[in-house]
Amino acid sequence: MFTNSKLAKSVKLACAFGAASTIGFTGAVNAQETEEAADAVEKIEVTGSRIRRTDIEGANPVTVMSRVDIEKFGITSIGDVLQAIPSAGSAINTNNNNGGNGTTTINIRGIGSNRTLVLVNGKRWAPGLTGSVDLNNIPASIIERIEVLKDGASAVYGSDAVAGVVNIITRQDFEGVHASGYIGQYDEGDGNKEQWDIGFGTSNDKGNVYFNISYVEEEPTLAGDREISAVPTFGTPEGFGGSSAPPQGRFWTFDQADNGFNEQGDGNGGLEPWVEPDSRFNFAPFNYLSTPQERTNIYTQARYELTDNLSVNVTGFYGNRKSEQALAPTPLFIGTAFGDTGFTLSADNPFSPYDFDVTTDQDVLDADPNAREMFLFGRRMMEAGFRSFKQNVDQFQFNGGFEGVIEFADREFFWDANYTYADITQNTSTDGLLNMDRVAQAIGDPANCTGECTPLNLFGGAPNVIGEGTITQEMLDYITFTAQDELNSSLESYSANISGELLELPAGYLAFASGYEKRWQSGYDQPDAIIAAGITSGNARQPTSGAFSVEEVYLELAVPLLSDMPGVEQLDLELATRYSDYSNFGDTTNSKIGLKWRINDDLLVRGTWSEAFRAPSLDELFSGNSDSFAPLTDPCNGGAAGNPELPGCAGIPASYEQPNTQIRTTVGGNANLEAEEAESFTYGFVYSPEAVEGLSITFDIFDIEVDNAVSSVGAQTILNACAQTGVNLCSLIERGAGGNVVDLFNGQVNLGGQTTSGFDYNVAYNFETEYGDFRVNWDGTYVDERTTIVVDPVTNTSTEFNDAGLAGDRDVVPRLRTNLAVTWAYDDWTANWLVRFIGHTTEECSIDGDTLDQQLCSDPSEELGGDSFNELEDMAYHDVSLGYAVNDNLRITLGVNNLFDTDPEVSYSTFANSFDPSMYEIPGQFFYSRVNLNF
Repeated sequence: MFTNSKLAKSVKLACAFGAASTIGFTGAVNAQETEEAADAVEKIEVTGSRIRRTDIEGANPVTVMSRVDIEKFGITSIGDVLQAIPSAGSAINTNNNNGGNGTTTINIRGIGSNRTLVLVNGKRWAPGLTGSVDLNNIPASIIERIEVLKDGASAVYGSDAVAGVVNIITRQDFEGVHASGYIGQYDEGDGNKEQWDIGFGTSNDKGNVYFNISYVEEEPTLAGDREISAVPTFGTPEGFGGSSAPPQGRFWTFDQADNGFNEQGDGNGGLEPWVEPDSRFNFAPFNYLSTPQERTNIYTQARYELTDNLSVNVTGFYGNRKSEQALAPTPLFIGTAFGDTGFTLSADNPFSPYDFDVTTDQDVLDADPNAREMFLFGRRMMEAGFRSFKQNVDQFQFNGGFEGVIEFADREFFWDANYTYADITQNTSTDGLLNMDRVAQAIGDPANCTGECTPLNLFGGAPNVIGEGTITQEMLDYITFTAQDELNSSLESYSANISGELLELPAGYLAFASGYEKRWQSGYDQPDAIIAAGITSGNARQPTSGAFSVEEVYLELAVPLLSDMPGVEQLDLELATRYSDYSNFGDTTNSKIGLKWRINDDLLVRGTWSEAFRAPSLDELFSGNSDSFAPLTDPCNGGAAGNPELPGCAGIPASYEQPNTQIRTTVGGNANLEAEEAESFTYGFVYSPEAVEGLSITFDIFDIEVDNAVSSVGAQTILNACAQTGVNLCSLIERGAGGNVVDLFNGQVNLGGQTTSGFDYNVAYNFETEYGDFRVNWDGTYVDERTTIVVDPVTNTSTEFNDAGLAGDRDVVPRLRTNLAVTWAYDDWTANWLVRFIGHTTEECSIDGDTLDQQLCSDPSEELGGDSFNELEDMAYHDVSLGYAVNDNLRITLGVNNLFDTDPEVSYSTFANSFDPSMYEIPGQFFYSRVNLNF
């Protein structure tokens, strides 16, 4: 979808040249890295603690993914890899088209991606305005391993480490050159992906330098090219779920005797009756299913020893992402059904089939008894082309500092002082939007349509073909515009840390880590002037800007309690506390207690209790109100008479029918938000029996409680809660006189709380046979509870929703999710088989509240109109790959993701495509090949 830039072509050429040049060199990087590992320093820092230690198995549950593990997934984004781990919940990715923005995030425990802290080499990686990190911009080729801490860690790292921490460790002390190329596509011949990278490293006894450049290009797939996504709702009759804005137009008016005229264009400038659902427009085939991207990243790091005990280190990163989302052509919607005013189709409009005015304004109706109310006018602007949302994102991050060792009292104390600066700037252009002020002028009195104004023809119709129809280019030039938006977020911080061993106790050394950090975060969102003015056919949005700072100190202790006793090989107590002083939230102290009991060489028992804290993001605090048009089902269809069991529908006329599936929803920030606080518990064991060499078993129970959780309630939840109670959340809904929802506020609030609990397990077994070496790794997460507590802002009543085992719109919460990986190696051959299992979930199933519910929902109501449910069954994806080492420098890998062509589970509650891309894959087998070169 993108034209390759000069920089992209340069990257490809550099990678290809570097790869080709490896043929003339000798030496195996694998052997070199093994030797370096053997000579590594004795004490290391493991994610979850800043204390250096020799025992990498601590009180915190940490999962480690090596570079080899990452390559097994056969995909180009490290974000997609992390979203596939069992402890991750639904999150945005590049398969999110409508509502997506090109980012991919990680959502540990499923309680929000901005509650997972992302580090690179132990340092905070810059988030966007929403507080989440776009993992697409971290190239996989620079990664040595990823450590995932599945526990709260605010006492150690500060804000955002509520559900866990992802720490990406880059290649260290690399010497030589590595290069790789990757190409893949679906069996349908679409969705092409390619990745090229090359890295150079050199080192000596004084320091090292590493440089990497990478390029990724991903082409789109279209929703119309997969059966499940080619219609608005899979399995329903033609036209069902389609739009009220078809190319021929829908024109629903009322005369002043309250007689309704529900009509459509006949293609010749006249009108004919609207027919449900045949007249509706199937917008789905025009949408992207997976979105295109082009990413170019440059990364470098260096370390130099100034003296034996002092070194300087720097890290620099630049990333550029060009991404796009595409939707069907703009629907023009105007009328009192949407709360509009200021629109009058003049009787003198040369294209109007009416000989009277049709208006949204009461004063026009009062002045002319023949005028009609414009209840709903909808016209699909095929002539204007796709709605295209293009992002051009530049991200820069610099880390620099000094580190050293202080020798005092025959002990070593490790210290470091660091500076970080990061800036993310996104320029977004949106094509195919309409200036609604100009639309009003173009359909009004021709006497007032002068100069560049051209009267607009809404009634001539158009075929279902992009760029064709009866709206001329002159008409389009007057009413359309290209929006230009700019977003920016920046981070700046200073930090200093020191760690070491204070004194020797009977059971070992008392170790500590302590430090100070000052951090500033700021950002803005400047939408196009027409969007900010609210006169766009798309989603209006107000400007965003804001900033805050925080100053922090922390202390961490590792206290050995007992050792070398019967039943106690080692018993350690881990303590941490952090004091934070925010410019806008005041101060807070968060602590952590951990216990690690090594019973013997085989068995380790561990547990932690921790407090966590999250400051709302810049977007949550300062975002201006904006419009969204989510597809929603109004439970009050049919009014009070049709829903006598729903008290919230009282007073709504019996004639009310939801005019359009997409309801205007207002979303936005809230400067009065309070910070979140949380408590988490984990406890479990690690079992590595000497009797079974190569076997390791871990099991950890988790329980997280978040108070004052910041989130939006959810538009459908608001509608349902109000209808069912007549009280809860009704203050957030505005209805017109006819019962239609004019606006619904779904902005950011402190909900009340969130809780989640369950357990993780891992079984790993390595063994050798005469037929090769095998490694089996079985990783899983079971979710027992994930509850959201919503407090009504007016009545102060609370409602609890336990989503464990349920599926909602882009939020799938299977109780059980596992990955089973089997790796085989024999001489120069390797093979991998990865099985990604997703447990069953249940969703509310309200398709039409009638016969379609009975036909398509797996658990329909016994009575028409009752509550129906649909089960998304257990399913698994199978990914396989086969690799061959041609020589010490060249390795070739072939793979297939979704080997058995498993289709995603059909969902009737998700936003689009009839399957949820936050959990399930695009239909089809994905074939890929990879070439790795090292010298």
